[in-house]
Amino acid sequence: MANPIARFFGFGSPDDSVVAGAVGNSATNGIRSPWQDGSLAPFVWSDIFGVDNTPVTRLEALRVPAVARARSVIISLIASRPLKMYNGDGTIATDQPTWLYRSDTGVSPYQRNLGILDDLIFNDSSLLVVTRGAKGQITDAVHLPFDRWSVNSDGKIVVDGNIAQEGEVVWIPGPGPGLLVTGAETIRGARNMERAWAGRVRNPTPTILLHQKEQGTLTADEVKGYLTGVREARQDPDGTVAFIPYEVDVTTDGSQATDLFTAGRNDVRIDIANHTNLPVNLLDGSTSTASLTYSTQEGKRNEVFDYSVPYWTNSIEQALSLDNVVPRGSYVRFDFSDLLSTIESPTGPEAQD
Repeated sequence: MANPIARFFGFGSPDDSVVAGAVGNSATNGIRSPWQDGSLAPFVWSDIFGVDNTPVTRLEALRVPAVARARSVIISLIASRPLKMYNGDGTIATDQPTWLYRSDTGVSPYQRNLGILDDLIFNDSSLLVVTRGAKGQITDAVHLPFDRWSVNSDGKIVVDGNIAQEGEVVWIPGPGPGLLVTGAETIRGARNMERAWAGRVRNPTPTILLHQKEQGTLTADEVKGYLTGVREARQDPDGTVAFIPYEVDVTTDGSQATDLFTAGRNDVRIDIANHTNLPVNLLDGSTSTASLTYSTQEGKRNEVFDYSVPYWTNSIEQALSLDNVVPRGSYVRFDFSDLLSTIESPTGPEAQD
């Protein structure tokens, strides 16, 4: 069987092969996402968003500042962390699989982790294309872009229109349906708010009403001319100046909003934090480095590594610990040892009487 990485991407060693039947794989056994009814095919958009709405895209979501910040936090915390294989007794395996820390394709493990995390943040699962050695062990693994694969009605993984063969891919189901589904309304609301906020900045003065003093003295063309003149004057960066004739009174509707949707935009930050299982303070751009390490104060561990990071890493670690990925009895974990060191007390160790 041809090297699947070379077949799907056009690179890799053509001498490598997949040993058919050497390992079990969900590509041929059939898979189903717990977040969908049936296969992993896209949701019926009309059932979720309504017939008048199109699916939220990843690019549209990233145009929401809170989403971009949440993604950057998750990527920064996890993507660069090395993957290591452990023995069943918890010790680090001396013979580490080379694909965990290098690649023959020129795509770094960091980029592989980044691609996986992007899939889990915005969608419901991710996929790796792998090559195997003569004994069925994985020798290389490359992330496959989410839009290049799907799952058919039989639960078989389809890559570029072709059913993936046994042992060619590793499926990584995510912790949830993904932000493009669970946060669709929040993202659309945030985008609408951004557009409204930008419009208010361009025209901070409330709606201007031109009242005709005497009925029938102005023609439709004259009214249109007055409206055009006032609109152009409001958009003039050098100031708003418009000539108003004697027969027209000018009033404004309502008062100028001074917060420019600040409260609403802050609420979006809270909603995105909830959707991504991150502390809200991590999305405000002012979190100190110290908050990303364990704190010995009162024996409390940092909530980021206790609750947020495992939410994203567990799915990847569990999928990469299956028997079709690493030897039976072994498991894979991200290495956070350098980040999880305790903070030394600035006053020195506690003294006892």
